Amino acid sequence: MSARPVLLVSVPAVHLSTIELPGSIYPWRCLRDAVLPPDLRLALLLVMQAAEAQQTEVRFVARPEIFTHGAAREWLDAQAGGAEDHLALTDGNTLRLLPGLRNHMFFFPRGMTSREAALQRLVRLVPEAFAGLASQVNGTLSFRLGARWVRPPLLPLGFAVTPAGEPAQYIPFVWLPGNHGHAGVLSEKEAMAGLPLLKPPHFVPLTLGALSDHPFVVELAKQVRDVVLDPAKGPLLIGLPALDRDDAATKDQVEAVLEAFSRTGVALPRRSSWSVRFVAGMPDPAALAGGRLTLHARVPFWHFGRDVLDAAAELVLTGSGTLSAARSLFTTWLGREVAVQRIRPQMGLMPVTVGQVP
Repeated sequence: MSARPVLLVSVPAVHLSTIELPGSIYPWRCLRDAVLPPDLRLALLLVMQAAEAQQTEVRFVARPEIFTHGAAREWLDAQAGGAEDHLALTDGNTLRLLPGLRNHMFFFPRGMTSREAALQRLVRLVPEAFAGLASQVNGTLSFRLGARWVRPPLLPLGFAVTPAGEPAQYIPFVWLPGNHGHAGVLSEKEAMAGLPLLKPPHFVPLTLGALSDHPFVVELAKQVRDVVLDPAKGPLLIGLPALDRDDAATKDQVEAVLEAFSRTGVALPRRSSWSVRFVAGMPDPAALAGGRLTLHARVPFWHFGRDVLDAAAELVLTGSGTLSAARSLFTTWLGREVAVQRIRPQMGLMPVTVGQVP
């Protein structure tokens, strides 16, 4: 038995297919040095940092579904170092649990519409599996099972410092109605790293989930229009959304945002502007200091460390429809109240409401 508490962690098998593992129990270095989707890598870094802070040893288990009973389970128990907890990282397609342990879930591709839909389908197929979870990491999953309402307890995990990645690339806004693909190419060709900002910016990171919120996109398109026409209202930074395909390039991300803008009916100026910039990657906290950070309810807030969140002078949670669950999650995770701006879906209007929203 290990001298420290042991946590078993599993990741979806699809991400292990190209990795050479030493066995069914394998160390962190096998994943640390592998090519993984960015959201999965961030989730793993978060888990490892939390485990280190709690002086917990992490052992990864491949294909936990084969260790549920019999001789295979006896072998796992002998190798698990007395582990009592298992954390399953899921992409929404599968949830592999280990009977007899406290099972926890981390749904990592938050804001990816296809993965969120897959998770909801999985909940409908096997609700009992989710009902037995000991906790969910940074999630708001809840559902009805028979006569009771199930909401696995929240396990909040966050970065103190945003993990270092590739330097952020800043890309000018280009609007060519009816030719968003070409506009994306033109924007990408002008991408620059470390372009100075004349004053604190307004940063709005996006996901596909945020782009599917039409009233929110209408409001964002109006802000883009206003800043392009009057650069003094900028700069406006728009974080490019991750796309659910391995071959997606920056131009494809830009095109996805422009396509969403084209469906709003907002008349955007046919021009290029550095007052509105797309951002590929995470801006340096110093670039956001004193500015405004607007997070849609379907943006994975845990990607941001406290350094980024604390650097912003104003932090706002937004979206259309009810925001009560998202507000509760974010304020619990953050440890303080945040401003909430709820968009009225029927008109795409965003009244400013500071504090709690019913």
